[in-house]
Amino acid sequence: MRTTRTLAVAAAALAVAAAPTAAHAQAPTASVAYHGITSAQQVQKFQELSGKGYVPVSLSISSGPSYAGVWVKSSGVTWAMYQDMSAQGYQQRFDEYYAKGYQPTVVTATGSGDTARFAAVFVKKSGKFVARHNMTTAQLTAANADAVAKGLVLTSVDVYGTAAAPMYAAIWTANTSGVRSEVTVGKSYAEHDAEFKARVSNGYRPGYIAVGPGGTYTTVWRNDKISGWFEHTGMSSSGYQSRFNELKTDGYFPAQVNSEDGKYAAIWTK
Repeated sequence: MRTTRTLAVAAAALAVAAAPTAAHAQAPTASVAYHGITSAQQVQKFQELSGKGYVPVSLSISSGPSYAGVWVKSSGVTWAMYQDMSAQGYQQRFDEYYAKGYQPTVVTATGSGDTARFAAVFVKKSGKFVARHNMTTAQLTAANADAVAKGLVLTSVDVYGTAAAPMYAAIWTANTSGVRSEVTVGKSYAEHDAEFKARVSNGYRPGYIAVGPGGTYTTVWRNDKISGWFEHTGMSSSGYQSRFNELKTDGYFPAQVNSEDGKYAAIWTK
């Protein structure tokens, strides 16, 4: 197992959602999604859904803090989730769970400096991975190139900091499927739209998307050619809900949701 440990710089007090829990449920047959909830409501969701055998597969913390998440039922998964952590608190939890054989599968952050807050999901599993946070744009780009050269692929990324000085938290895992993956960083809404059209015409789709401060988009593009998907960006909270309701009637459900500064981006699949 390989990981990169990036020392944090903040020293604010740690706040956790609840005691970590293991989830054991049926095969994936159901999903639950929510958005725009407070930290206290997120704790309630954790307690309710983990108790029913759900596992978080997408998690986003944005200014407020406000939470959005997607959970699925899944069997045989041992995991833990923590929220409202400082950068130092996230590093401490990473070190603690890495020593127990866990890997972070989702990391999300909002805010800047000592007020930045993190949330993360840790799953007990083996395999190569790299996890880093407090990266600048240049550092993210360099880290991604290095990870790809070593057979890894970006599977979780979020943007925090400020519009003038964005920071990144990310996770790379082994690219066992061999699917080609490319990353674009800090695109405006118009630039992302143009990138979307060009990438899709070349057989790629957005596999992961993060909204940054100031309304930028950092996107992982994959050429896995799944049968059905939708991506929508630049949505308000109500706009996201409208898209959710519309697509749900056609059998689509969010696979990943991300938000910052009241703007949402999401990817739906069947």
